[in-house]
Amino acid sequence: MFPYMIAADKTAFSTAFEYIIRDFAAEDPFKMSENSGAIFDPKQSIIRIKSLGQVLDVKYPEGDIVFSGSKYMPAWNWKWLILHYLARAGNAPIVNKLITYRELENGNLNYAALLRKSIDPLAKYFSQEPVEQIKAACLKLDASIEESADVCAKIPLFPRFPITIKLWLGDDEIKGSANILFDMSANHYLDTEAINEAGIMVSYFLIEQYELM
Repeated sequence: MFPYMIAADKTAFSTAFEYIIRDFAAEDPFKMSENSGAIFDPKQSIIRIKSLGQVLDVKYPEGDIVFSGSKYMPAWNWKWLILHYLARAGNAPIVNKLITYRELENGNLNYAALLRKSIDPLAKYFSQEPVEQIKAACLKLDASIEESADVCAKIPLFPRFPITIKLWLGDDEIKGSANILFDMSANHYLDTEAINEAGIMVSYFLIEQYELM
């Protein structure tokens, strides 16, 4: 795990967690694990899930989450996303067809927030950074590197929920640009509001990871 992945104070998230933990606890842990690509250990009542190269243990039905083998908790927005993912997971196959945020259910409604908090910061931050160093930071998040942009990283936020970040670098005359894409199956695993948060969080994690390189 890396320092930026670890939780700080959760006070502001108490109400949001009250609702999602209720939804999570109402689901069958075996079914959630099967539908999400996670593993349920009934002896410990733990759902074990891989995310961004880390293994996390989710206590059922309480919804408490720690990095496996440690006492450290993941960042609160990450925890919120994990619980959403497990509670909603629909066992749909990854289609391997990419779509933009606006192609999701009601994706036009929150696109401005994704653009402002995720896509624009990526384009600005990485505009003139070394390609190989950016790729190395992506690999720390368990990404697979593809070839359809200066940097194209398929980052596995969850077992059946990849996020693809594409970067086109700039120079003194041309601004860099970026995009974040999702598998066509994305709404089977997270609602569109949660996908917005997922894009923002993964972008932030990538920038933080790059600064550690």
